[in-house]
Amino acid sequence: MIDLHLHLDGSLSIEDFKYLSSRNGVDLGKEFPENIYVPEGCKSLEEYLTRFDLPCALMQDEFSIAYVTKSLVERLYQAGYIYAEIRFAPQLHTLKGMSQEDAVISAISGLNNALRGKTNFDANLILCCMRQADYKTNHETVKLATKYKDKKVVCLDLAGPEAFHTGDFYRSLFDEAQDNGVNIIIHAGEACGSEEVIRAIDLLHAKRIGHGVHLDLSRENVRKVTERRIAFEFCPTSNLQTTSLKDYPNVPIREFDKYGILVTINSDNMTVSNTDVLKEYRHLYKTFNLTKQEVRHFLANSLEAAFIPVNERIELLKELDKRIDNFYNKIIEE
Repeated sequence: MIDLHLHLDGSLSIEDFKYLSSRNGVDLGKEFPENIYVPEGCKSLEEYLTRFDLPCALMQDEFSIAYVTKSLVERLYQAGYIYAEIRFAPQLHTLKGMSQEDAVISAISGLNNALRGKTNFDANLILCCMRQADYKTNHETVKLATKYKDKKVVCLDLAGPEAFHTGDFYRSLFDEAQDNGVNIIIHAGEACGSEEVIRAIDLLHAKRIGHGVHLDLSRENVRKVTERRIAFEFCPTSNLQTTSLKDYPNVPIREFDKYGILVTINSDNMTVSNTDVLKEYRHLYKTFNLTKQEVRHFLANSLEAAFIPVNERIELLKELDKRIDNFYNKIIEE
């Protein structure tokens, strides 16, 4: 219904793979479609990330970027979502000569084409810097997030292998983004511990934390994240697959929530993780016996944390209340 942490390249449909494979001359491999999902027995975040190689190979021209963005937005709308923020790293789509800016413009075009004529629904884009990239490449992404921040790009993120560099390595990049009025999210506290979450907040100006499940809930940390209204983008199934968490009962949703920390529930990657927001809520319902009021609470958290104008947030909250009974019934029907 609402997804704030959704990677474009991790959410191509099987039809997207087939079409772009034929169009772009990319072999899907003998194991397709099994090779588009996270491997069983995945041992780490680094192994999980190998599943992005094939979709990225398909997304190396303007048409393909626009096509998959439009496809994803259309699927979200058809599934009954009211809002989504879709993120991708434009620097990963320059292997055949397309510039980062070409990739961003193409994603915006695909997004706007998909949104045309739709009501009670919206979606925006987030641009990702990558921890394994050099300064020049990431700096270009920062400049694009600034240039297009009022043109459906609402945020700058830092993604990739979390242990590659600690947050202080990227401080000058995110200082610049902050100075230019760009919203900031940082993937942190997924593969590493609490200290990386605090670096993201204190050094990199994060308004939201991607994952963040390993935050130490000390009095000082709780005070910091609640006073600043830092939102945490939980992606439970993905965290289990990367071995960040052992099982669903270890998702710290109740621990965070009891301290008033803004928790949101998201899919991360609809295809790679073979999930969506409905499935995520079903897992949490079965594990924690969530009530309808609690489900509405976490969805309302997502709207509070969304990078949208206040008037749009109010309208989408009204739409949430119209649909909450139907959504909750879908959660509990299995």
